[in-house]
Amino acid sequence: MMELSRRWLSIGLLLGASMAANADQSVEDQVSKVLDNMTQSEKIDYIHVSDGHLLPPVERFNLPGTNSVDSAMGIKVKATRLMYGTSFPAQIALAATWNIERAKQLGLALGFETRMSGAEHFLSPGVNMVRTPMGGRNAESLCGEDPFLCSVLAPAFTNAVQVQGVTSTAKHWLGNEQEVKRKKLNVKIDHRTEHEIYMLPFESLVKNADVASIMCGFNTINSNHSCASTYLTNDILKGEWGFHGFVSSDYNSINSTYKAAIGGTDLDQPSGYYFTEEKLTPYLEDGSLSQSVIDNKVRRNLRALFKNGFNQTVYDAQSLNQDKGEEASIDVARESIVLLKNNGATNGAGGLLPLSKDAKIAVIGDMAQNAPSSPFGTAYSVPQAGYVTELTGLRQLSNSDANVDFIDSMALTPKTAQWYQNSCTNSSDECDTGLAAEYYSNTNLSGEPFLSRTEAGINFDWVEMINDTATEPRDIDDISPNYGEFSARFTGKIKPTISGRQVLKVRADGPVKVWLDGELILYSDGEPVATDLMNAIPKSVKTKKLEAGKLYTVKVEYSRLRLFTSYYGGMRGLQISWASLEPPSDLSDYDAVIALVGRDYETEGETLDHDYTLPDQQGYMLEQVTQANPNTIVVMHGGSAMLMQPWIDDAGAALHAWFSGQLGGQALAEIIYGDVNPSARLPVTIDQWLSYNPSYDSYPQPDIGSSTMMEYSEGINMGYRGYQASDNAPLFPFGYGLSYTDFSFSNLKLSSQQVAKDDVIKATFTVTNTGGEAGYEVAQLYVQPLNSDVSRPDHELKGFAKVYLEAGESKQVTIPLHARSFAYYQESSNSWRVPQGGAFNILVGGDSVHLPLSKNVSASEEILLTTSGSNPLPQAVQNAVQVSEQHAY
Repeated sequence: MMELSRRWLSIGLLLGASMAANADQSVEDQVSKVLDNMTQSEKIDYIHVSDGHLLPPVERFNLPGTNSVDSAMGIKVKATRLMYGTSFPAQIALAATWNIERAKQLGLALGFETRMSGAEHFLSPGVNMVRTPMGGRNAESLCGEDPFLCSVLAPAFTNAVQVQGVTSTAKHWLGNEQEVKRKKLNVKIDHRTEHEIYMLPFESLVKNADVASIMCGFNTINSNHSCASTYLTNDILKGEWGFHGFVSSDYNSINSTYKAAIGGTDLDQPSGYYFTEEKLTPYLEDGSLSQSVIDNKVRRNLRALFKNGFNQTVYDAQSLNQDKGEEASIDVARESIVLLKNNGATNGAGGLLPLSKDAKIAVIGDMAQNAPSSPFGTAYSVPQAGYVTELTGLRQLSNSDANVDFIDSMALTPKTAQWYQNSCTNSSDECDTGLAAEYYSNTNLSGEPFLSRTEAGINFDWVEMINDTATEPRDIDDISPNYGEFSARFTGKIKPTISGRQVLKVRADGPVKVWLDGELILYSDGEPVATDLMNAIPKSVKTKKLEAGKLYTVKVEYSRLRLFTSYYGGMRGLQISWASLEPPSDLSDYDAVIALVGRDYETEGETLDHDYTLPDQQGYMLEQVTQANPNTIVVMHGGSAMLMQPWIDDAGAALHAWFSGQLGGQALAEIIYGDVNPSARLPVTIDQWLSYNPSYDSYPQPDIGSSTMMEYSEGINMGYRGYQASDNAPLFPFGYGLSYTDFSFSNLKLSSQQVAKDDVIKATFTVTNTGGEAGYEVAQLYVQPLNSDVSRPDHELKGFAKVYLEAGESKQVTIPLHARSFAYYQESSNSWRVPQGGAFNILVGGDSVHLPLSKNVSASEEILLTTSGSNPLPQAVQNAVQVSEQHAY
């Protein structure tokens, strides 16, 4: 009976392969039929876009234009730049789940919402590496700092997106790990490091997901622009890996017609400035550019149209049932929040966390009451109705709303900032609130103001045309703040309730000056720190020591000089706020304090990198709070690691929540109160100090001055690999994360102790839940070369499995390894090589440092694996990342 089953399975596989081959041939036949009958003008029109589509329409063949949408944190409809559906956790949060099923679930939801929005192309995932914690787009990285983790999760995600009937675009090819000077930057990476670290996720997407499109970036790599690199795109991507899709430019990232054309870019978008008939014809006429190059580009673009049936059907926007999206959003959020510290815990239990639902809690930080945030740029995501703030989530799960107090005096939010009128004095019994405002129809406050009145606060939104304060959102249509024709002066007073350091923050889309009691304490010229794609205008922060109960006069002068980009999370007007950095005297009376800190769209995102320190003096604030109440739980938000010194030693608990989507507040509360056992693991290393990071020597701060060169001098020793090669220790290692239970590893066995070219080694071991709560463990397998003939990292991730265990339960786990799991890239032979006599330890444990199990294997002969024929993933993992059509909805 078994043999009969195997026969039918074999026949089924053969039939499936035959049908797929027939389908591919049908697509190629349809493509050829159109291509062979296109005029030269029609061909060139099909490799550049200037009408808002991604693939342009061809009227003579009745081929429709197709549309694309960003991004992985939520779909924005291109025509309006407005959010269409669910706000999801960031890609780095998905990486923190270490869960193939969550990757598929999120991919299915985003593919579905792409289709429902009326688009055919989804511009994700991001598979650049987190080389430095300062990277502005780290939150968009599904990789974290490990290429193998990404090579598993990215194809699972992408297969799920594409099974929903839309295409997926992997970005950015290649070496786009920083935002500073990205259009001028020449990234130097040796070829071995390229193959082993930065190319690996792209290779896996091509070979294990048949990704439809790859987007080249703005940067230059090894002196060739990423959209004009014959070596990267023609030789490797399309040649060695056999990529059949099309290569699209990032938004206007091409900088040379001829070089991009010959270098393998297939689509110039969205302006189509370089791939025009006028610019391409001279190269075709003089023979420097052959007709076959143009035809190949057209073929690849047409292939995407016909392969997905877009030649017959393109999607219209439809009303969205968000249930699947919300389910994916909350599930990923629950599994992405990493528990880093939990004082008092033994065997996972008995620590500060989880809190009792009767505990009296103080909550600090504007993030608690603000809508869940996201980075600035194309990943910007606005939560839709039904989102849950972290403060709301805590109050919903607590046994009483009265158990959860928000500390207003430490809230640095313009909506609730308290201002008093100029008539108020220290001897006044009562004071009227608000500021005196004067508005001018010029940029230099000259002449008489066209309008004078009292404003409750300074929280102006020039898009919605309101001043949104705690008193009421005030309509400001009568102000008409046209850029280049508007300035304003505000005067009022502040009255601290706590003595000590206060912080004043200004966000302005133009020059602004602030005086405190006649002293100019803050000036910003309003110039954007990045004008690349969007205006990223930073906030300005100043701290001063002030006395409680004393009035201080504040004067603000502002001019609006330029237009700004609001729909990417950019400036929306003028906001000013102030708050105490010192905790109230009764903070020690609370059972616990939850401090919510980190970055949001104001300080992290596309076009700019950021400091390693927490913004807005949050580090100083945490020092004061953790000393005032040792039961302080710090929750960090952002796309990567942040400086946690020196306050981490005094904190009672710490978690990293990344950007957790519209239901992140619910997920966090469930973990805080113990309804959900945390199961996330770090996809990055958290450095004790930035100087410990392996990339520090070449990138010590988010500014490279006049230089346009960035050498990846650490080579293959990026991330946790670099720590293995140094005497420095991370604060929290790659792969680390705590639970409310504990686990042990035992009984490692190998199916073979010989590494062979075509054989699989199965590492089998036992994971036991030794604690008192059910939970997930992430079993991690690393390969450690023992006698390599070239320099290699001490050990590298080569397998993982997320395992659910009831309290006291044990499970046997098997992780497959193949020859490439032990190989390094050899440039001289352009192959993956395992040396003869090579010996390796297979290490198993719960993170990259704590690896209690070890077994030895060796290779009796040299193994050379071709770059074209080998795969980053063992066959069983290749199978695991596939998504069948029956899972589409």
